[in-house]
Amino acid sequence: MDNVLRQIKEISSRYYIQKVILFGSRARGDNSSVSDYDIAVFGKDMSERIKTGFYLEVEDIDTLKKIDIVFIDDKVSPILLEKIADEGIVVYEGT
Repeated sequence: MDNVLRQIKEISSRYYIQKVILFGSRARGDNSSVSDYDIAVFGKDMSERIKTGFYLEVEDIDTLKKIDIVFIDDKVSPILLEKIADEGIVVYEGT
């Protein structure tokens, strides 16, 4: 696990987050040196305050790479959910 993912894992532990999954090129292993990080965040009834706090902390990670965050709820495309399930790597799983 690289430094960015370690920091995301640490941040996740401070919020009411059930699971964080890396997906996309970094999860598939076909990323380039400039590839972004795509992460899916699962949590039950996460408030906007929790989402905003998590987002702002992740945004403060010292990296030149973009980090795209998708908060998973009932409005997320089934196609995206299938992609996450197929190629995703669990970065954090809460208790």
